[in-house]
Amino acid sequence: MDETTWADQARCRGLDPEQFFVRGVAQARPALRVCERCVVKDECLRYALDNDIDFGVWGGLTERQRRAFQRRQFAAAS
Repeated sequence: MDETTWADQARCRGLDPEQFFVRGVAQARPALRVCERCVVKDECLRYALDNDIDFGVWGGLTERQRRAFQRRQFAAAS
């Protein structure tokens, strides 16, 4: 799936982007709920990881959750 295709299919498309760029998991819960049922969640996460996006909810993970995910991936590959 190319970048344009997955973004066009995202559940967050057309929503207020500010709800995806908040501080802390408590404020991010509404965005995380949107992501839960998104059919392109994996593609979105991969995009954020591949492009070193540090802020916001991407692929159903906050920035802190993405860093932890990357650490686990790195540890598993070692």
